[in-house]
Amino acid sequence: MRAYFLLVMCIAVVTAAVFTSGVPAQDETPPGQQQKLDKAEFESQFPLTDKNKPEPADPQVRAKRRAVGEKYNNAIQPVDERADTVVLGSHWASGLPALPVSQSQAIIVGEVTGAEAHLSNDQTGVYSEFTIRAVEVLKNDAAHPLTDGSMVVAERAGGRVRFPSGRVVLVFAVGQHMPRPGRRYVLFLKQGADDINPEILTGYELKNAVIEPLDNPSETHPILKYKGAKSDLFLADLRAAIAGTSIN
Repeated sequence: MRAYFLLVMCIAVVTAAVFTSGVPAQDETPPGQQQKLDKAEFESQFPLTDKNKPEPADPQVRAKRRAVGEKYNNAIQPVDERADTVVLGSHWASGLPALPVSQSQAIIVGEVTGAEAHLSNDQTGVYSEFTIRAVEVLKNDAAHPLTDGSMVVAERAGGRVRFPSGRVVLVFAVGQHMPRPGRRYVLFLKQGADDINPEILTGYELKNAVIEPLDNPSETHPILKYKGAKSDLFLADLRAAIAGTSIN
Protein backbone atom coordinates (compact mmCIF):
# COMPACT_ATOMS: atom_id res chain seq x y z
CA MET A 1 0.00 0.00 0.00
CA ARG A 2 2.83 2.37 0.83
CA ALA A 3 4.49 1.65 -2.53
CA TYR A 4 1.20 2.35 -4.35
CA PHE A 5 0.82 5.68 -2.50
CA LEU A 6 4.34 6.76 -3.47
CA LEU A 7 3.69 5.85 -7.10
CA VAL A 8 0.52 7.97 -7.21
CA MET A 9 2.36 10.96 -5.67
CA CYS A 10 5.16 10.71 -8.24
CA ILE A 11 2.68 10.66 -11.12
CA ALA A 12 0.89 13.71 -9.68
CA VAL A 13 4.12 15.68 -9.34
CA VAL A 14 5.27 14.87 -12.89
CA THR A 15 1.85 15.73 -14.35
CA ALA A 16 1.78 19.09 -12.56
CA ALA A 17 5.28 19.91 -13.80
CA VAL A 18 4.35 19.14 -17.40
CA PHE A 19 1.24 21.36 -17.37
CA THR A 20 3.00 24.16 -15.50
CA SER A 21 5.88 24.24 -17.97
CA GLY A 22 3.45 24.67 -20.86
CA VAL A 23 1.63 27.67 -19.37
CA PRO A 24 3.36 31.07 -19.42
CA ALA A 25 3.38 33.12 -16.24
CA GLN A 26 0.56 35.65 -15.92
CA ASP A 27 2.88 38.62 -16.40
CA GLU A 28 4.61 37.15 -19.46
CA THR A 29 3.55 37.87 -23.04
CA PRO A 30 4.39 35.30 -25.76
CA PRO A 31 7.05 36.73 -28.15
CA GLY A 32 4.73 36.72 -31.18
CA GLN A 33 2.00 38.54 -29.28
CA GLN A 34 4.51 41.04 -27.87
CA GLN A 35 5.67 41.85 -31.40
CA LYS A 36 2.07 42.50 -32.41
CA LEU A 37 1.60 44.76 -29.38
CA ASP A 38 4.79 46.69 -30.15
CA LYS A 39 3.76 47.08 -33.81
CA ALA A 40 0.28 48.27 -32.86
CA GLU A 41 1.71 50.74 -30.33
CA PHE A 42 4.16 52.12 -32.90
CA GLU A 43 1.50 52.54 -35.59
CA SER A 44 -1.03 54.11 -33.21
CA GLN A 45 0.99 57.35 -33.04
CA PHE A 46 0.37 58.03 -36.75
CA PRO A 47 -2.89 59.84 -37.57
CA LEU A 48 -5.25 58.01 -39.94
CA THR A 49 -7.09 59.23 -43.03
CA ASP A 50 -9.33 57.51 -45.59
CA LYS A 51 -8.27 57.23 -49.22
CA ASN A 52 -11.65 58.53 -50.39
CA LYS A 53 -12.12 61.18 -47.72
CA PRO A 54 -14.16 64.04 -49.22
CA GLU A 55 -12.74 67.54 -49.45
CA PRO A 56 -13.84 70.10 -46.84
CA ALA A 57 -17.16 71.78 -47.68
CA ASP A 58 -15.98 75.20 -46.51
CA PRO A 59 -14.34 76.95 -49.52
CA GLN A 60 -11.67 78.66 -47.39
CA VAL A 61 -10.74 75.44 -45.57
CA ARG A 62 -10.71 73.57 -48.88
CA ALA A 63 -8.43 76.17 -50.48
CA LYS A 64 -6.00 75.96 -47.57
CA ARG A 65 -6.05 72.16 -47.67
CA ARG A 66 -5.17 72.22 -51.34
CA ALA A 67 -2.39 74.75 -50.76
CA VAL A 68 -0.81 72.55 -48.08
CA GLY A 69 -1.40 69.34 -50.04
CA GLU A 70 0.45 70.66 -53.06
CA LYS A 71 3.68 70.53 -51.08
CA TYR A 72 3.41 66.73 -50.84
CA ASN A 73 2.54 66.06 -54.50
CA ASN A 74 4.76 63.83 -56.64
CA ALA A 75 6.01 61.83 -53.67
CA ILE A 76 9.25 59.98 -54.36
CA GLN A 77 7.83 57.03 -52.39
CA PRO A 78 4.12 57.15 -53.31
CA VAL A 79 1.38 55.56 -51.21
CA ASP A 80 0.86 52.00 -52.43
CA GLU A 81 -2.06 49.82 -51.32
CA ARG A 82 -0.02 46.69 -52.03
CA ALA A 83 2.51 47.59 -49.34
CA ASP A 84 2.13 47.41 -45.56
CA THR A 85 4.48 50.35 -45.14
CA VAL A 86 6.04 53.08 -47.26
CA VAL A 87 9.39 54.28 -45.92
CA LEU A 88 10.44 57.86 -46.68
CA GLY A 89 14.11 57.52 -45.68
CA SER A 90 16.22 59.02 -42.91
CA HIS A 91 17.94 61.98 -44.60
CA TRP A 92 16.02 64.45 -42.38
CA ALA A 93 18.28 63.64 -39.39
CA SER A 94 21.59 64.19 -41.15
CA GLY A 95 23.60 66.91 -39.40
CA LEU A 96 20.80 67.70 -36.95
CA PRO A 97 22.19 68.75 -33.53
CA ALA A 98 20.58 67.99 -30.18
CA LEU A 99 19.27 71.56 -29.98
CA PRO A 100 18.61 72.76 -33.55
CA VAL A 101 18.07 76.38 -32.54
CA SER A 102 19.57 78.03 -35.61
CA GLN A 103 17.68 75.64 -37.93
CA SER A 104 14.33 76.54 -36.33
CA GLN A 105 12.27 79.64 -37.06
CA ALA A 106 10.27 79.08 -33.86
CA ILE A 107 10.63 77.00 -30.70
CA ILE A 108 7.70 76.46 -28.38
CA VAL A 109 6.57 74.52 -25.36
CA GLY A 110 3.26 73.24 -26.64
CA GLU A 111 0.40 70.92 -25.80
CA VAL A 112 -0.96 68.88 -28.70
CA THR A 113 -4.75 69.15 -28.84
CA GLY A 114 -5.49 67.39 -32.14
CA ALA A 115 -3.99 65.35 -34.97
CA GLU A 116 -5.17 64.59 -38.51
CA ALA A 117 -3.66 62.87 -41.55
CA HIS A 118 -4.24 64.04 -45.13
CA LEU A 119 -3.37 62.93 -48.62
CA SER A 120 -1.61 65.23 -51.06
CA ASN A 121 -3.66 66.67 -53.92
CA ASP A 122 -2.45 63.98 -56.33
CA GLN A 123 -2.84 61.30 -53.59
CA THR A 124 0.77 60.14 -53.87
CA GLY A 125 1.89 61.56 -50.51
CA VAL A 126 0.50 61.65 -46.99
CA TYR A 127 1.19 64.14 -44.22
CA SER A 128 -0.09 64.79 -40.71
CA GLU A 129 -1.18 68.05 -39.13
CA PHE A 130 -1.08 68.73 -35.40
CA THR A 131 -3.03 71.45 -33.61
CA ILE A 132 -0.87 72.77 -30.78
CA ARG A 133 -1.50 75.25 -28.00
CA ALA A 134 1.66 77.27 -27.49
CA VAL A 135 2.11 77.21 -23.71
CA GLU A 136 5.32 79.23 -23.98
CA VAL A 137 7.08 80.72 -26.98
CA LEU A 138 10.82 80.30 -26.45
CA LYS A 139 11.93 81.59 -29.85
CA ASN A 140 9.63 83.50 -32.17
CA ASP A 141 9.43 83.85 -35.92
CA ALA A 142 8.90 87.49 -36.92
CA ALA A 143 7.29 86.41 -40.19
CA HIS A 144 4.76 84.19 -38.41
CA PRO A 145 4.68 85.45 -34.80
CA LEU A 146 3.18 83.38 -32.00
CA THR A 147 2.06 84.38 -28.53
CA ASP A 148 1.73 82.35 -25.35
CA GLY A 149 -1.63 80.62 -25.44
CA SER A 150 -2.07 80.93 -29.20
CA MET A 151 -2.89 77.95 -31.43
CA VAL A 152 -0.60 76.78 -34.21
CA VAL A 153 -0.96 73.99 -36.78
CA ALA A 154 2.30 72.19 -37.53
CA GLU A 155 2.89 69.35 -39.96
CA ARG A 156 5.04 66.33 -40.60
CA ALA A 157 5.35 63.96 -43.55
CA GLY A 158 3.76 60.58 -42.93
CA GLY A 159 0.61 59.06 -41.52
CA ARG A 160 -1.72 56.15 -42.17
CA VAL A 161 -4.06 55.71 -45.12
CA ARG A 162 -7.08 53.40 -45.07
CA PHE A 163 -8.19 52.13 -48.49
CA PRO A 164 -11.76 51.13 -49.43
CA SER A 165 -10.67 47.48 -49.13
CA GLY A 166 -10.00 48.10 -45.43
CA ARG A 167 -6.25 47.79 -45.86
CA VAL A 168 -4.24 50.38 -43.91
CA VAL A 169 -0.84 51.52 -45.20
CA LEU A 170 1.67 53.24 -42.91
CA VAL A 171 3.89 55.98 -44.36
CA PHE A 172 6.79 57.18 -42.19
CA ALA A 173 10.32 58.54 -42.18
CA VAL A 174 12.92 56.36 -40.49
CA GLY A 175 13.54 57.49 -36.90
CA GLN A 176 10.75 60.09 -37.00
CA HIS A 177 7.84 59.79 -34.60
CA MET A 178 4.61 61.74 -34.22
CA PRO A 179 3.54 63.86 -31.23
CA ARG A 180 0.43 62.57 -29.47
CA PRO A 181 -2.63 64.58 -28.45
CA GLY A 182 -2.82 65.34 -24.74
CA ARG A 183 0.95 65.45 -24.28
CA ARG A 184 3.32 68.38 -23.87
CA TYR A 185 6.44 68.88 -25.97
CA VAL A 186 9.24 71.28 -26.73
CA LEU A 187 8.92 71.57 -30.52
CA PHE A 188 11.42 72.98 -32.99
CA LEU A 189 9.48 74.45 -35.92
CA LYS A 190 10.86 75.15 -39.37
CA GLN A 191 8.94 77.26 -41.87
CA GLY A 192 9.90 78.37 -45.35
CA ALA A 193 8.67 81.56 -46.96
CA ASP A 194 6.10 79.69 -49.07
CA ASP A 195 4.97 77.23 -46.39
CA ILE A 196 1.41 77.49 -45.08
CA ASN A 197 2.26 75.69 -41.83
CA PRO A 198 5.52 75.19 -39.97
CA GLU A 199 7.11 71.76 -40.09
CA ILE A 200 8.11 69.89 -36.93
CA LEU A 201 11.88 69.57 -37.26
CA THR A 202 12.16 67.54 -34.05
CA GLY A 203 11.04 67.77 -30.44
CA TYR A 204 11.20 66.52 -26.87
CA GLU A 205 8.36 65.33 -24.68
CA LEU A 206 8.13 66.81 -21.19
CA LYS A 207 7.26 63.63 -19.33
CA ASN A 208 7.09 63.46 -15.54
CA ALA A 209 9.75 66.18 -15.15
CA VAL A 210 12.15 64.31 -17.45
CA ILE A 211 12.89 64.56 -21.16
CA GLU A 212 12.01 61.97 -23.78
CA PRO A 213 13.14 62.67 -27.36
CA LEU A 214 10.30 62.64 -29.86
CA ASP A 215 12.55 61.08 -32.48
CA ASN A 216 15.11 58.28 -32.50
CA PRO A 217 17.20 58.36 -35.70
CA SER A 218 19.97 56.09 -34.37
CA GLU A 219 21.60 54.97 -31.14
CA THR A 220 24.39 57.52 -31.56
CA HIS A 221 22.44 60.53 -32.81
CA PRO A 222 22.94 63.78 -30.81
CA ILE A 223 19.18 63.97 -30.13
CA LEU A 224 19.55 61.17 -27.59
CA LYS A 225 21.91 63.31 -25.49
CA TYR A 226 18.95 64.52 -23.42
CA LYS A 227 17.10 61.23 -23.10
CA GLY A 228 16.11 60.88 -19.45
CA ALA A 229 17.50 64.32 -18.51
CA LYS A 230 15.62 66.49 -16.02
CA SER A 231 13.35 68.90 -17.85
CA ASP A 232 14.53 71.96 -15.92
CA LEU A 233 18.16 71.30 -16.87
CA PHE A 234 17.18 70.68 -20.48
CA LEU A 235 15.19 73.93 -20.62
CA ALA A 236 18.10 75.82 -19.05
CA ASP A 237 20.43 74.53 -21.78
CA LEU A 238 17.87 75.39 -24.45
CA ARG A 239 17.33 78.94 -23.18
CA ALA A 240 21.08 79.47 -23.08
CA ALA A 241 21.40 78.21 -26.66
CA ILE A 242 18.57 80.50 -27.81
CA ALA A 243 20.17 83.49 -26.08
CA GLY A 244 23.28 82.90 -28.12
CA THR A 245 21.43 83.03 -31.45
CA SER A 246 19.71 85.81 -33.33
CA ILE A 247 15.93 85.86 -33.49
CA ASN A 248 14.60 85.78 -37.05
